[in-house]
Amino acid sequence: MADSLIELVSSASTAGSVDEAADRTSQRIIDAALQEAASVGMNRFTVEDVVRRAGVARMTVYRRYPRRDDIVAALALRETQRFLAAVANGIEHAEDPREGVAEAFIAAVTFARAHPMMRRAAHTDEALPPAENAKILALGSMFLANYLHGDEPGEPSQHQRWAADVFARLFLTYISMPPTDPDFGDEAELRQFAHLVLTPIAEHAVGRE
Repeated sequence: MADSLIELVSSASTAGSVDEAADRTSQRIIDAALQEAASVGMNRFTVEDVVRRAGVARMTVYRRYPRRDDIVAALALRETQRFLAAVANGIEHAEDPREGVAEAFIAAVTFARAHPMMRRAAHTDEALPPAENAKILALGSMFLANYLHGDEPGEPSQHQRWAADVFARLFLTYISMPPTDPDFGDEAELRQFAHLVLTPIAEHAVGRE
């Protein structure tokens, strides 16, 4: 299941992402953009900042990403895929299928706590451009809807799509604005929250209530 979910997210990428994944220079540029976003903020880094940190020629960057917005889009997509891969891995390692939602939530929070850009976003009012936020939300919703649907034939039901959308929005909100209750530094408390609040929603969506 985890591999199929990751493949689903990868297949939903923007055009050219497969070439980028195999292009070490492109990844070096996006790594530099990530470091700049973590250092000065997503809304403040410039193409010149990325060129300098990546240690490549200016035209090397512009050939791959003609506009700053293209760098932002590529960065947002790559990190979203990494995030969802971490969530899929958490689901895969759940010993009991009913623990999948809790493990997904723990994996999401763990990834966010360790991610330099997400850590910064949790303490500032910075945000991605609305178009990129919409893409991230769509990818997350699609990922979660297919997880809820599982290996059943056909497409996720409306109920599953709605539940997935609620989960995606909740995850993004909790990660960007961590609450004090539940305590995001306490895994036991996060797991209890997931069991009491999130798992019942998922079980209702898949007809296991």
